[in-house]
Amino acid sequence: MRLTKVSFVLLGFIWGSNFIYMKWATALISPMQIALLRVFFGFLPLAFAAWHKGVIERSQIRHLPHFFVMAAVATAFYTTVLRL
Repeated sequence: MRLTKVSFVLLGFIWGSNFIYMKWATALISPMQIALLRVFFGFLPLAFAAWHKGVIERSQIRHLPHFFVMAAVATAFYTTVLRL
């Protein structure tokens, strides 16, 4: 139980510090640039790893339009929140 509590505190510290760093970054670069960097360093490595392991199949291509819409909505929401 102690390890679980420590894990959650560590996760909260890492996740919470991310929001502080994003707030600091808005003083230096635009919210769209932040969103681009998050996609570049977050999504692309995961997509490459999934492709490399062979867990992505051709039959899943039909879900791409839904993915692009959700990514656009999430990015637009994220950049709107950063401007506040």
